[in-house]
Amino acid sequence: MRTRRAVSSRRLSPLRTFMLPGVLLVTTLVALWQRHRTRRSKSEARQPEAAPLPGTPPRVSIIVPMRNEAAHIDACLASLCMQDYPNFEILVIDDASSDETPQRLAEWTRRDPRVRAHRIDQLPAGWAGKTYAMHSGVLLTRGEWILFTDADTRHSPEALRVMMGHALRNHIDLLSLLPNVMTLDGPAMPLLWPVTAILLAHRMTPAEIRDPASPRAFGFGQYILLRRASYAASGGYDAPGMRTTAVDDLALAEHIKQVGGQIEVVDGRGLLKNLQWTTWQSARQGWVKSCYSEIIRDNLLLVTLPGALAFFAYGLIPIGWLLYALARGKVRRLSTLLALITVLTQIETKRRVDRDYDLPAFWSLAAPLSWAVCGVMLLDVTRLLLLRRQATWKGRLIPAQEQAVRPGRKHSPNIALLLFFKEMQSHNGEVSPGGSGVTEERASERA
Repeated sequence: MRTRRAVSSRRLSPLRTFMLPGVLLVTTLVALWQRHRTRRSKSEARQPEAAPLPGTPPRVSIIVPMRNEAAHIDACLASLCMQDYPNFEILVIDDASSDETPQRLAEWTRRDPRVRAHRIDQLPAGWAGKTYAMHSGVLLTRGEWILFTDADTRHSPEALRVMMGHALRNHIDLLSLLPNVMTLDGPAMPLLWPVTAILLAHRMTPAEIRDPASPRAFGFGQYILLRRASYAASGGYDAPGMRTTAVDDLALAEHIKQVGGQIEVVDGRGLLKNLQWTTWQSARQGWVKSCYSEIIRDNLLLVTLPGALAFFAYGLIPIGWLLYALARGKVRRLSTLLALITVLTQIETKRRVDRDYDLPAFWSLAAPLSWAVCGVMLLDVTRLLLLRRQATWKGRLIPAQEQAVRPGRKHSPNIALLLFFKEMQSHNGEVSPGGSGVTEERASERA
C-alpha cells in the first residue's frame, strides 16, 4: 500500500511543481495585457471639441425614458432645460410609473413648453421596457438629431452645444460620452466601476470604436447623441434582435456602425454626471442585467461558469499564494515572483482608473477583491441561465433575449420608420430616409 502511495505521489509531483507556476504565468500575462490596454484606452480618449455651430443649428429631440424616477426627475429636467444649445425639445416617456413621476411630469409640462410627456400604460409583447420607450420617443419627435439620456443624469449647461459641435465638425453619426460618476463613496462602485472600465478597455479602445474598419462599437446609455437618419437606416430598436435587448446602448451603437455610421465615444467628464449603483443590490441588478443580456446576444452560454471561475482564480490565487509564501518564507520561488508581478500590476492598472474618479489609494489595493466580486456576479448570471430564469430590472422580468444580428446577417430598415421619415421630408426637407441618409446628410455638412 505504501509503495502504491509513493508511486502515486511521484507521478503527481511534476503536476504540482508546474501547475501553480503555470497558472500564475497566465495571470501575469493577463494582468500585463490589461495594463497595456488600459493605458492605450486612456491615451486614445479625447475631449469633445467645442466647435462653432452652423447659423441654423439642427433641432435636437431629447428623449428621456423614465420608470419610477420621482427622486431624479426634477434635477434631471432642470439641467436639461438649462442647456445653452438654441434648438431643442424634451420628450419624457413615462414607462408605466407607479410612484409620483406622472405628477412631477405634469408640473414640468406646465412650467416649460419645451417639455412634453407621453405615458406608456401597457408594454407590448416582445419588447423590453426601455427600448420600447425610446423607440416610441423617436416616433413622437421630429428633430434631425436625437439625444437618448437617462433620468439619473445631471447635464452641464454647455453639454449639448459642445457635443453637437463636435458631432457636426467630425461628421459623426452616433456620439456618446463617458460621464462623471456621482456615487463612488459606497462599497459597490469603487470596487466594480473601475474594473468595468478595465474590462471595456480589454474589449475595445476609443480609437477602435472610431475606426470605420473595426467592428468594435460602444455607447454609454446615459448619453447617446445620434442622427435621426442613421437611426432609420439601422432599423433602430425595431430591428431584428433589438426589441428585447437589455444592453440597448451597445446594441444601438453596433447597429449604427453596421450600416456605415461613424461612431465615437469621448471623455465627457465635466459635461455629465451620473447617479447609479447606490447600493450593493442596485449594483448587482445592473451588472447581472447587462451580463445576462450580452451573454445571450453573443451566444456565450458555455463560457459563463468557466468565466466566473477564471475571475475567482485571477483575483484570489495570486494574492493568496503571495500571502502564503510570505508567511512561510517561500519568497525565492518563481511562483512568488509571478504572483507579486500579477498583484502589483492589478493594483497599478486599477489605480490608473481610480485616479480619474478621485478614489483614495486604498481602493486600488482592493484590486484582487474586485476581480473576485466580478466572479460572484458572473456566478449569479450562471445560476440564472442554468435554472432558465430571467434577470429582473426596474421591477420587471427582462424578456427573452435574442442573439445579435452581426455583419453578414441581412436585415432591413423598419418600413414604418422610413415612411415616417419620408413624410417628414415632404413637409420640411429635413431628413433623408433610407440607407443613403447618412451619406447625404454628411455631404450637406461638408458643403
